[in-house]
Formats: sequence, C-alpha cells, structure tokens
Amino acid sequence: MPMRMDEVFGTLRQYQEILSRRVELEKQLEAMPKTIEIQNQMLSREKKSLSEVKEQYEKSEASLKELRQALAEAEMKRENAEKQMDGITTQREYDSVNKEIREASEKEQELRRRIQEEERRFADIDDRLHRIEMSVSTLEAEIAQKRAEIDEHSKEISDEIETLWTKENDLTHELDEDLKFKFERIIRSKSGMGIVPIHGVVCTGCHMMLPANFVNEVRQADKIVFCPYCSRILYYEETETDESMEEILAGSLVDLNNDENEEGEDSESNDDTDETSGKTKRGSARKKRVQSEPLIDNDFLIDTMDE
Repeated sequence: MPMRMDEVFGTLRQYQEILSRRVELEKQLEAMPKTIEIQNQMLSREKKSLSEVKEQYEKSEASLKELRQALAEAEMKRENAEKQMDGITTQREYDSVNKEIREASEKEQELRRRIQEEERRFADIDDRLHRIEMSVSTLEAEIAQKRAEIDEHSKEISDEIETLWTKENDLTHELDEDLKFKFERIIRSKSGMGIVPIHGVVCTGCHMMLPANFVNEVRQADKIVFCPYCSRILYYEETETDESMEEILAGSLVDLNNDENEEGEDSESNDDTDETSGKTKRGSARKKRVQSEPLIDNDFLIDTMDE
C-alpha cells in the first residue's frame, strides 16, 4: 500500500536527522587524514634540511681533516729547517734556511686561523644537525601517535556510519529511490536541511517569500513540492503569525464593507442613476479583487520577519 503524503513528510523529517548525521560523520572521516597533513609537510621539510645539513657536516669534517694534516706538515717542515740552523756555515745558507722557517711559520699561522674558523663552522653545523634530528624524531613520534588516534577514531565513526545506514534502510525502504537520491543531494548541499516548513508565505530554509498560489499548492500536501529558490522540499506549518494575519485581514474586510455602505448611501442621494450604477460596479469589483487576493499582508509579514 502506497504511503500517504503526511507519512512521507514525517519519514523525510526523520530521515533528515539520520542522513545529516551520517553526512557530517563522512566529512569528518574524510578530513581526518588532513589533520596530520601539515605535520607531514613539516616532517618532509625537516628531513630535507637534515639531508642538506648532513652533507655540510661531512664536507666541514673533511675540510678540518685536510687543514690539520696540512698544519702538521707545515710544523714538521719548520722543525726540520730549524734543525738545519746548527750546521749552517755561510750567510747564503743561513738566509735560505731562515726564509724557509719564516714561510713555514706563516703557513702555520694561516692554517691555524683557517682551522679555528672551520671548527666554529663545524660546531654550528653540528648544533643544527642535532636540533634537526631532534625535530624529526619529535615530529615522527607525534605523527605516529596522531595516526593511531585517527585510526581508532575512524573505526568508531565507521561503526556509527554503518549503524546509521541500517537505520536509514529500515526507515526509508518504502520511499521512492529517486526521491531518496534527490533528498540526499539536497542534504549534502544545504547544510543538512533538506525538508523545511513554510511559515506564512516564507520558506524557512532560504527565507524567500513565495507566491500565494504556490503556498496554497504546498498547503494541499498531495505531492512533493520543491522551493523554487533553494530546492528544499517544502511542507506547510501553521504558526501564530498566520493567525495574526488572518485577524488583520478580517478587520480589513470589515472596513471595506463599511466603506461600501457609505458609498451606497451617497449613491441614493444622487439623482444620476448612471453614476450610481458605476459606483456599485466598482465597489463589487473591488470586493471580488480583495477576496481573490491571498490572505497575506506583505507589509505585516516583512515587519514580523524583521522583528
């Protein structure tokens, strides 16, 4: 037996709650890996820096080794030249050996200066290397912990999603599949609101005013009607505002009848029968026009919405 429209609307409202929750959980599940994406990027940059600093460390270490070896050779050369001073017999030999000692001493000083500079550079590189290694180790530990938490939370969410799927299938097995498909698309694109009431002549989903004949079509509740502005499914819901508008309209009709009575009295005192007939026709036409208009006072509705 086909579902009545009031049953369809009731089912859709229940379906909306379940479906909105499932869509929210699916978004959370999809976004979870992104929560450690920044940390992964940081880890990638730190590992790249670590590789570069390690290369600098190795070059500085090799340079220090070469400089120290060159210093040792210069020292040995100076010492050998100093030993030759004891066996010198001529001025020329003395000048030659003395020059060799001086050059060796100058080279020693230059090498010691360069070694000191390289040692400071090596110490800085070593410090940077230690800090980067610590950073990489910390990030890896944090990412591992975060990933474990995500895996655990993902399982909880997946289990809840599975439960919601079961509830959806039990609830909506009598609904048309095309309607369910459209409804889910609306829920996903409209922040979890796929079916909303009309209050007065206003869609509570997008807060747009709707034509009176369209509202009457929704009030009949004999088919699925979509909002022409936000595409949500609509149903009519009575509110206190509707009753207030009916009272205002009733008062307006009373005033209109009084105006027509006054016009009738004025017409009796007028000898021109054609003019009297014209007034009567205009009064009748005015009454019909007012009665045919939708029972909505737009100014009142807009003031109510602003409040």
